[in-house]
Amino acid sequence: LRGSSIVCCPSCSRKISSPRNLILFDRLEDALSAGYSPCSKCRPDIPGWGGAKRELAGNAIQYLEEHYTEKFSLDKMASSLHINKFYLQRTFKEITGTTPLSYHNRIRIDRAMQLLQDPSLSMSYISSSVGFVSASHFSQTFRKMTGITPRAYRDSYLKDIDSI
Repeated sequence: LRGSSIVCCPSCSRKISSPRNLILFDRLEDALSAGYSPCSKCRPDIPGWGGAKRELAGNAIQYLEEHYTEKFSLDKMASSLHINKFYLQRTFKEITGTTPLSYHNRIRIDRAMQLLQDPSLSMSYISSSVGFVSASHFSQTFRKMTGITPRAYRDSYLKDIDSI
């Protein structure tokens, strides 16, 4: 973009004031050597970069993976990522198709399903290990997300293992 000294990808969503302000380069290196800086929206200098929203969603997923045993707090998550909580919620849903809370619970239930495969672990131990305060809330969330209770899942898993 002439005047701004910024180089963008052809698919960039940055608004262009006028087509007269466009200068086309064959290669990114040519634009950089001509003194243009990479656009902060489309980041043409980072191959495979999916955009700021995808990066934010990726950072949020990483945060949820690292903090799944803690009580969910959108405020705490947004503060950790240095972003507005409403923008975080909206962007996360746009990119992943689900809310941060649902994703958080999905991680917990997936971890619980792994732990339920060990018959020596109690339900209360498993529920607290994946971050639920009460076994009843764990059971309720598990059933809501999987369609069966944790005990039924364990019994089904053990039955399948025995039949092998």
